[in-house]
Amino acid sequence: MPPVRILIVDDTIVYRSILRGVIEALPDCTVVGTAHNGAVALEALAKTPADIVLLDVEMPVMNGIETLRAIRERFQDVSVIMVSAANRSAADITIQALELGALDFVPKPETSDPEKSRASLIETLGQIIETHRRSRVVVPGPPRSMAPSCPLPQRVARGKVDVVTIGISTGGPSALTQVIPALPKDLGVPVLIVQHMPPLFTESLARNLDRQSALAVSEGAEGEVLEAGHVYIAPGGKHMVIRRNPASGAISIGVNENPPENNCRPAADVLFRSVAAVYGKSALAVVMTGMGSDGCEGARVIRRQGGTVLAQEETTCVIYGMPRAVVEAGLADEVVVLDEVATRIAAHVRGAVGTGA
Repeated sequence: MPPVRILIVDDTIVYRSILRGVIEALPDCTVVGTAHNGAVALEALAKTPADIVLLDVEMPVMNGIETLRAIRERFQDVSVIMVSAANRSAADITIQALELGALDFVPKPETSDPEKSRASLIETLGQIIETHRRSRVVVPGPPRSMAPSCPLPQRVARGKVDVVTIGISTGGPSALTQVIPALPKDLGVPVLIVQHMPPLFTESLARNLDRQSALAVSEGAEGEVLEAGHVYIAPGGKHMVIRRNPASGAISIGVNENPPENNCRPAADVLFRSVAAVYGKSALAVVMTGMGSDGCEGARVIRRQGGTVLAQEETTCVIYGMPRAVVEAGLADEVVVLDEVATRIAAHVRGAVGTGA
């Protein structure tokens, strides 16, 4: 395959130089240009084709959001990876960018060790770009708008659903913006989400979803008792679990900094296992867009306990990694296109699904 062509956009010459060095250290990648603001970036894209734009969040003239909107309008085949500082303002803008269709983001490393920062960027960007490269291989199939949800042969009506838990990664903020606001106010069960993100970014995601949704949305907090009709997002950089008080029967949230699983913290597998232990056959797990296989082993535990597992359909995923692992392991009761995820969640919660092939 030809090299991935990358345009670097950042308002500081130092960081443009750092990113150039990182890209040049990656195999089969080439820097086709640099720009110090969004306006210059658009001029560059008009002259020199690129596959990916590394886009700074906070810039003069045109900020990251303005530039992203223009790229999405004028250069639809170009993917955008946001490069974000780790502060609240940048996190808010980054979440907005992801909801608008940015492929992913990388936080600027906060360390005084240049070599450590460079190594971190090489690892993180390398994974995203390699996944992007593979996703550009076109496999014949129906257009996204025509891809049907499909119940699989093992699907059965497994009974009452008392909790919904979601595992999601790359492409998650945009997908969640289509799912969580579409859930009905009277859903009647708690919803627990692991979205792979660092601190600050999950807080911004929760605030954005809360503003758009009939259900209340917040980061999960240590000791918080689960409430029906509330959505809890695992705080960035920490695992989230649930546990039942043996005396009162109340179910509450726990957060911890145990070692990462699947190179992730928070990890969907960690949450799913705890949900299976507490809710057993009344758990509904949904595995959505994202790279890697996090959520697969947790889904296996939920199925083993008699719970139900849905997986997002391939052509509606930004990255078909996590759902693929679940489907190929034979753990998905149903494969669902993104536009129908909220509808299918509500149907399962209300018991409005039947047995059958």
